[in-house]
Amino acid sequence: MTRALTARAAALALLASPLLVLTATAPADAAVTVFPVPTSAAGLGRITTAPDGSMWFAEEDANKVGRITTAGQVQEFALPPTDSSVEGPVQSLDVGPDGSVWVVTEHGEDVVRLSSTGQLLDSWTFENYDGCVGDTCPYGGEVRVDPAGKAWVTMNYGSSFIAVVTPTGGPIAYNNSPECDDVLGEAADGSMWCQNGSPQAQDTITHVGADAASGTTYPLPSDASYPNALAAGPVGSIWFTRSWTGTFATSPSHGSVGYLDAATGATQIWGTGSRSAPQDLVKGPDNQMWFTNAGAVPGIGHVSATGVGAVSSVGNYQPTSLTFGPDGAIWFTDATNNAIVRVTTDQLQTTNVDLGDGVTIVPPTVPTPPPAPVPAAVVGTIAKVKGVTSVRRGKVAVPVTCPEGAATGCRGVVGLELAKGGKSLGEGKAYVVRAGKKAKVKVALSKKGLKRLRPGKVVKVRVELTAKGSSKVLAKRTIRVRRS
Repeated sequence: MTRALTARAAALALLASPLLVLTATAPADAAVTVFPVPTSAAGLGRITTAPDGSMWFAEEDANKVGRITTAGQVQEFALPPTDSSVEGPVQSLDVGPDGSVWVVTEHGEDVVRLSSTGQLLDSWTFENYDGCVGDTCPYGGEVRVDPAGKAWVTMNYGSSFIAVVTPTGGPIAYNNSPECDDVLGEAADGSMWCQNGSPQAQDTITHVGADAASGTTYPLPSDASYPNALAAGPVGSIWFTRSWTGTFATSPSHGSVGYLDAATGATQIWGTGSRSAPQDLVKGPDNQMWFTNAGAVPGIGHVSATGVGAVSSVGNYQPTSLTFGPDGAIWFTDATNNAIVRVTTDQLQTTNVDLGDGVTIVPPTVPTPPPAPVPAAVVGTIAKVKGVTSVRRGKVAVPVTCPEGAATGCRGVVGLELAKGGKSLGEGKAYVVRAGKKAKVKVALSKKGLKRLRPGKVVKVRVELTAKGSSKVLAKRTIRVRRS
């Protein structure tokens, strides 16, 4: 049995503001870049990425939606005029697989569909029900579009349920659909999950059936309030963020992130700290879950399927909702600063805020940088010696040449030994030769070395160059020596 909802055809034309770029285009590798939104105090909400790579975002208080490209070009589109003076007519948006943009607006009374270029295609008004009268009645909350192009909307007033909307058939809600409050998320298989709308079941989430008229509810541990967001993740059936709701005097707090496995009903939850409050949630191209963080420490966090993660501030910006652009960077709305902000994930790898108590996410391991390579010693070369080298005053002069390219010159030790038998002729002589220069290094022979050279006889001697403190021979040459 269905609860009928009337549809009205759209004849309104959307008014698009001129294309505006308020900051210089960010280079592809920029760490943080800010793009102010033209309409002031727009009340920026959800942002999501379209199939063409552009990103669409809600301007909840301005009754508009916006589109931004990775080049930083911002375009705004006005939605049909609202007949209410209540602030925040736009509730939620999502982009379908065909690029069309679905928006719940008029404080939840209407849902509209725009083309990928921002033109109004359809507009429907939800039918009143449960004896509801007046504005903001009924109330549509979150919208998500499944892989088939059908929009799912959480509905709330006297009761909570799901409505589905097709471009050709308009909205339909089922009397026996599962109770679903505002929070709605799409799993990896395209199915929908929601926060249970029953007042007695705030710590449960519901897997909505494919027919929208059935569902299975799963309890969550009561370590925090009901979920803030639901999204597909790398493991499990559905991921969620949770936190304690703040009051007029306090910030949201005691946050956590986790997932549920529908096959077993088991959950895995990691605490993000008593001063944190994870909000919007999306799986990144790195297979980690990324979330905006409210509370006392605004910023962006991430956690892996094994609980490794961090929470980082992004300057003085306060992320509201986030998405990944085709450039691999995070793009987020900041309602407080009325801007779209781009940040690269390499800037978000370390927790740089005080998260308070109860943090169970594990910090990423910072790899120890490898030791700086030790440059190979440059000892130079031994120039070719013509004829016979004479021993003068017990020393042998060895010509050492240092190449032009030796940045710090050449240095080492000259050693002498008999070419036949390898017996040493002395302890060796240390030397330093400037780059591009040649020097004669005079090596003193030991008493034993002198005795090994018979006076007047020519002997072949091996000359070796080694680095100081090393026995490895880096250059060698055989010369002829004669003791007078």
